[in-house]
Amino acid sequence: MKHIKRAMLTALAITALLGLNTISSIDLAHAKELKMATFMSPKHPINTGALPYLAKNVATETGGSLTLKLYPSGQLGKGPKAQWKRVIENVAEITFGIQSYTPKIFPRTMVVGQPGVGNSSQEVTEKIWKVYDKFLTPEYTKVKVLALFSNWPPVIITRKKAISKLADIKDLKIRAPSASNIPQLKAWGAVGVYMPVSKIYNALQTGVLDGVYISPGALYAPWRLSEPGEFVAAGMNGPTSLFFIAMNKQVWDGLSKKHQAAVNKYSGLKYSRFVANYWGTRDAKQLAIAKNQNKGVKFTQISKEAAVAFDKATAKSVQGFLSKKEKEGIPARAIYKAVTQ
Repeated sequence: MKHIKRAMLTALAITALLGLNTISSIDLAHAKELKMATFMSPKHPINTGALPYLAKNVATETGGSLTLKLYPSGQLGKGPKAQWKRVIENVAEITFGIQSYTPKIFPRTMVVGQPGVGNSSQEVTEKIWKVYDKFLTPEYTKVKVLALFSNWPPVIITRKKAISKLADIKDLKIRAPSASNIPQLKAWGAVGVYMPVSKIYNALQTGVLDGVYISPGALYAPWRLSEPGEFVAAGMNGPTSLFFIAMNKQVWDGLSKKHQAAVNKYSGLKYSRFVANYWGTRDAKQLAIAKNQNKGVKFTQISKEAAVAFDKATAKSVQGFLSKKEKEGIPARAIYKAVTQ
């Protein structure tokens, strides 16, 4: 009798073990790993904090059945302009990109990046989401938007000449934050050009550029523009660069409800706020270093009187930009009004 009971217990234990193995096999079969592609270096804030935050929380929320693997530095394809195309074509399930690299795809979004919208990454990011549902959704129908956010308004980094008033920038060749900001530099009397951020260090160092108009986070790590640049000026109204983190739409549709719920919990406005604060804090700290320590550069705070001249010229350029977009059928004035009032 004891032998029979022992045999029954053994059989039950084996059955339970097989059941556990079957469940584990089912979980493993449904586990997914999604690729996240960026063109930034591993030391950039997007790769040190923004995307790892998403990956960690999604993995925790799903018990490891959905994981996100980061591929920085263009490992899944060189060239930052192609990031939008890569996520749509599923070269990477998730990509980080900059709308200004393909402004024709994002004419509505580019309005939010114009001067006068906000003075910090956090403020502009809030305003992106304020108008997203009403004005911006037509530009993002091909993806699942995980985050839309901004960095800090730019400073002027120059190679040989300090900028303290509008006349100082006349005829200087300056890299704009985006192609849509070239009219602003032109209104200042400068020669505005645009090139990817990865090329500006050498361009400034070799004199191809006289200066760069860019967020202060580029002064030190990872872009180190305080090395080829000697002077920094801040204090006028400026634009901001806008960014996206997006998932391939078909991949999103194919996720289980559990996985979609986990992604939704850590994306959208909440996630955008986190990224804007993480990146914006870096911008603010690097600006403070330049301003208070003059580390590697000589800092000039534009006086209120001098800023009036800059801002008056800037306002004209913004109106010209809005008029152009209106002629293209974009409700640019309505968008700009919504984010500036």
